[in-house]
Amino acid sequence: MKKIIAAFVLFISVSMTANAQDVKKSNSQEKQITTIETRKVDFDDLAKKDTYKLVKLLQLDQQMAKDLNGLFLYKYNQFSLAKNENEKKQISEQIEAKLRATLTPSQMDKITSQPDLLKSFDLS
Repeated sequence: MKKIIAAFVLFISVSMTANAQDVKKSNSQEKQITTIETRKVDFDDLAKKDTYKLVKLLQLDQQMAKDLNGLFLYKYNQFSLAKNENEKKQISEQIEAKLRATLTPSQMDKITSQPDLLKSFDLS
């Protein structure tokens, strides 16, 4: 009888230890998901600010604003994944090329005439 009780107690203690480890893993996964969601929200806000600056300066329509917001969101996501300055420079060049392809030359002239604006977009 003592052996059965000892085996039962041992079984319960092993089960509780295994469950405690599972809880720790799930908590760390929740923290990681929360961090990613927070970062995405921050990137969305930054992209909206950049888009607003361009829409205000160039008097762009709604569709163009939506396209530029997507471009800036892409920019911030890629910058967060970049490992060094060389990669960031390549991303900046990509974004600038896409921006030049999207906007007319006169619109690009307005943007390039304002170095502070270019610096805020990290394209210079």
